[in-house]
Amino acid sequence: MRYELTDLRVFMAIANAKSLTNGALDMHMTAPTASYRLKNLERAMGASLFNRTPKGMALTSAGETVYRYCQSVLSNIDQLHGEMRRYTSGVVGQVRVFANSSTLSQLPIPLSRFLAAYPNVNIDLEEHLSDETVRAVHDNMADIGLVASVVHLRGLESIEYGHDELVVITVPGHPLTKRERVTLDMMLQYDIVSIGRNSSNFLYLQQMANSLSCHMNVRVHVPNFGAALRCVQEGVGITLIPATLARPAVEKGLVDWVRLDEHWTLRQQMIVVRSFAALPDYVKAFIQYLQDYSTEDPNAKLSI
Repeated sequence: MRYELTDLRVFMAIANAKSLTNGALDMHMTAPTASYRLKNLERAMGASLFNRTPKGMALTSAGETVYRYCQSVLSNIDQLHGEMRRYTSGVVGQVRVFANSSTLSQLPIPLSRFLAAYPNVNIDLEEHLSDETVRAVHDNMADIGLVASVVHLRGLESIEYGHDELVVITVPGHPLTKRERVTLDMMLQYDIVSIGRNSSNFLYLQQMANSLSCHMNVRVHVPNFGAALRCVQEGVGITLIPATLARPAVEKGLVDWVRLDEHWTLRQQMIVVRSFAALPDYVKAFIQYLQDYSTEDPNAKLSI
């Protein structure tokens, strides 16, 4: 069997409109032309696809089967056209970015500004632990790495563009907040609300807990930091997130925070690359957007 895509689209238009005339109008063609197209398709299928009724065109059983598959076929064709436009509409570059969860949380605004300013450049963004990110840049699997901790840079070039601190978030009046600082083993005595089990935030916390041979009782894994804050606010448990993200909720009195007495909670936000000089201009521009936003953002250099 061979089918014309136009015939399939005409068939779908008639089925959706339940009318040959209105379906033809939707396809910007005359009714006789639409009828001819429909007959071609029915001939190719070897079955009648519609019953003509006083209320309009009703699908036969064969027509319902064709309709179901046409939805999938035409959807895939439209997606294919969208993908191919990347190669025919002047896409001139792609930036492969690996980042950990802390740096990801501050990316939406500078990333959106960059994509709006550079419509012919795409961003391929993945979340990984900082060590994995450094390794990916070193092995040329990523163009840029955004890391938020002290890691071995494997000879890569780096610049610092901001910093943050991971803090323990609790309900107001929680016993931990009566202290100026708490240790990780003290934190892990309480139920934990964690970001997703595959997130770099959770994986790193799990590593630190294992290094102390501490058990971590995770009540729930949630998709993002905002959801974690909400769960803490409702009394589900405590969580560990960047101070920049917690600050608005703390200022409103919805939650409280306390510092964790661990050196790794202080997070230098660094951009790592193999060679800044060798980067394409559009990658350098993306880095500049990150730096500019860090300077602009009043929370980027938060102290608590």
